[in-house]
Amino acid sequence: MTKIGIDPGHGGSDPGAVAASGLQEKDVTLAVGLDLRSRLQGAGLEVVMSRTGEADVSLSDRAQLFNREQVDLVVSLHVNSADTTTANYVSTFILAPGGQAEKIAHAIQPELVAATGWPDGGIREANFFILRQTDAPAVLVEMGFISNPATASLLATAATRQSLGRAIYKGLAAYLGLPPDVPVVPADIQGNWAEAAIRRVIAAGIMAGYPDGSFRPDQPATRAELAAALDRILARLK
Repeated sequence: MTKIGIDPGHGGSDPGAVAASGLQEKDVTLAVGLDLRSRLQGAGLEVVMSRTGEADVSLSDRAQLFNREQVDLVVSLHVNSADTTTANYVSTFILAPGGQAEKIAHAIQPELVAATGWPDGGIREANFFILRQTDAPAVLVEMGFISNPATASLLATAATRQSLGRAIYKGLAAYLGLPPDVPVVPADIQGNWAEAAIRRVIAAGIMAGYPDGSFRPDQPATRAELAAALDRILARLK
């Protein structure tokens, strides 16, 4: 089974870049990372996360985790920042050209541009620690500029975060030969006693999560929600 390493940048006491609005990079990268994990798991892949919540994880620990778990590739998630408020593009970084990381980057980058409509910053090279120290091919995605007020306002929304997660998934799917779209499995079902059942009804199209990406498994269903689920079952029976 293919194993993917996802590295939501920063976290814990390290907020990363901070927008004028107060939006923190660490929150954006985690939300996109969790969304991406759900899509990859929905496609049957194993996922290793460097963090799944508010945690201080050193760069060294991140690389060591992925190497120890022998992942097949690594995607590190970040949001760019600049001294000017007008910087506005999305880009994907690799350590050097000519390897599998470049192929992965070329699969992801156009999907990001298409999903966001932001200018294409292209495939770039950088000596970033996570790119240099992981044994597996690694790319680092800079998801726009948090220093740009318009971009920051979009990055604060669940819709944009889900769009970014879907774009990165589609790039990875093209590289790995996976279906271009899979049902998103909400992160809040992880560990729930009915997780397996919830995954099955989502995969069957009978139920889905809420627009904010949650499923709220312990929340009572309304009569309308029950009727909608039963209607989908009836449609399949017919």
